Amino acid sequence: MTPPTTYTDLKYFAELFTTGVPILTYHKLGPRPPGTRLRGMYISERLFRSQLSELRAAGFTSALPTDAVGVGKRNDQSRIVLSFDDGYVNVLRHGLAALDKFGFKAIQFIVADQIGGHNVWDEIEGEVREPLMSYEDLRSWLAAGHELGSHTLSHARLTEVPVQQAREEITASKKLLEDLFGIPVHHFCYPYGAWNPRVRDWVQEAGYRTASSCEFGVNGAGQDPFVLRRIQTRYRSWGLRGLRERARLMRN
Repeated sequence: MTPPTTYTDLKYFAELFTTGVPILTYHKLGPRPPGTRLRGMYISERLFRSQLSELRAAGFTSALPTDAVGVGKRNDQSRIVLSFDDGYVNVLRHGLAALDKFGFKAIQFIVADQIGGHNVWDEIEGEVREPLMSYEDLRSWLAAGHELGSHTLSHARLTEVPVQQAREEITASKKLLEDLFGIPVHHFCYPYGAWNPRVRDWVQEAGYRTASSCEFGVNGAGQDPFVLRRIQTRYRSWGLRGLRERARLMRN
């Protein structure tokens, strides 16, 4: 059976996670609103709790993106990074208690010019509107011991906008978050996973320590800290074979 490339549970990933530090990528938690197009961007609170429980039982501990840099050939300390893109309010509502219960910390990559706004970059593509965390929400996130990183000012695709805009998206978002919250912002995440060597260099020049991509895999020896690999979380896809297996399990 071909191993999946999106994460639902530890079953298919346990061995891979010993070879480097994994970064799991989440977007939205909780029920999907009517009219949702990108259904895979949502994970139920129940599944999220199940994932955290399983990871805790297996001995995994929280890490930051910097902990995914410079590791050896094995993830001997069972580190894992939990990352959320965009800063949705539903992560606070449906995820904060679970993170606390199972003893995990996470990083939220924030679209800095949309704090307290909504996902305008998705809305123009026909996706349903989802509110983003306000300043007060993000203060609550930080007070719970979690981290913030930058996801640009506007969720721009950095490889397709003018050079001046791309550099502003990278540098001004860092400064804005630092000024608002009085914290250093060390970590960056490329919207849509869009990067090239020039964009990567601008991120490094802006003073970040890491940048996360959408390239699949874990982070082991020699990994570029400005092209960290991540693994998207999704519900299991029930194709024909999967539906047959599900039916078999329900009968037993």
